Amino acid sequence: MFLNAFDLETSNGARNLELRAGDFPEMGLDVDLLAISATDLNDEGHHNSPMVELQGCFGLQLENIPKAVDLSGSLLNSWVSQPLKLHPVATNRERRRTNSLFQRVAVVAAGLEAGPQANEPWDAFNRLFSLLAILPMQGIHCQTVAAPLFGLHPTSREQKRDYSRLLELCRQGFRHLPELHRLILFDGEDAVMRPLGQTIDRVIQRQDPHHTLIERPNDMASLDHLRRLLRGLLDDESLKPLRITADLSELLRLLESDEFSPISLGMHARRLLERLVSHNLQSHGDHELRGLNQGIQKLRLLGLDPWLLSCMHQVRTFGNWMGHPQDTGSNRKIGQHDVIAMLCSLRRVLSEYPWVK
Repeated sequence: MFLNAFDLETSNGARNLELRAGDFPEMGLDVDLLAISATDLNDEGHHNSPMVELQGCFGLQLENIPKAVDLSGSLLNSWVSQPLKLHPVATNRERRRTNSLFQRVAVVAAGLEAGPQANEPWDAFNRLFSLLAILPMQGIHCQTVAAPLFGLHPTSREQKRDYSRLLELCRQGFRHLPELHRLILFDGEDAVMRPLGQTIDRVIQRQDPHHTLIERPNDMASLDHLRRLLRGLLDDESLKPLRITADLSELLRLLESDEFSPISLGMHARRLLERLVSHNLQSHGDHELRGLNQGIQKLRLLGLDPWLLSCMHQVRTFGNWMGHPQDTGSNRKIGQHDVIAMLCSLRRVLSEYPWVK
């Protein structure tokens, strides 16, 4: 379940932190790197590791995975696998569908040192970000990374206040890791993730908390048309390399619900549009890496219809509204009419794809 997200503007462009509740195999994610933690990297049993579940869902034996970078025993005490060929099983032991993928796995030790600081989750995150800084020098490029909370399950109010420290570590990680575009933090317990979501709401001064829901519009014909467009993209084999399956599936799930999460809707719609814009430009020989706004401007220079451009900006701006820190003094709250306006724009944009033929 998608819970919350926020954007961070860096010198390398916008970056995104995303929170999810649930078990990784059933999240429908496709990431470059899945990071997990282990108290002892030399323990071949890993009975307390998320890898126990991953072994059942993906058939991986941690001790047999070939390593591309092995820093076990160093201060970073971590390693990264070679690219993996996964063969997900149809369902796991609880009969839930396995639909997530990852290209590599990283195993990060949980504590920096023995004693009172051992197994602190912050140590694991520091190690993870340090490891990600090293990987490009080894020819390993990870734009999308998923990681659990590395055992952080605070119970007291005082402990939960420390979520702001985790959030700051993530923000600093984005600023120092130009190749990291999207970081997904997850935990199987919704109650564990929600305090972090509340911390994000407070930091970016969001008027509507991350658990805000908007009632589904009554215009079923328009929603049916949008769902058909999304399914058409989902069935298009030529678009599989764009890795948009997760966003398409999540948007379809949202449109089937009686209530929408506007944050989830905005984030998935904007990311879908960003990848389609990039794909359309690449199909015409333009392989420059750029943000969504710059991509839309490039389409304008190629002669795209002004009305379609305005619809693209509507989807982009709605996504920004849901994820960016609010401007000082802004007190605008989201309503159903805002959601309808964005969905109408998304429907118009998708109905004309590819825009530049």
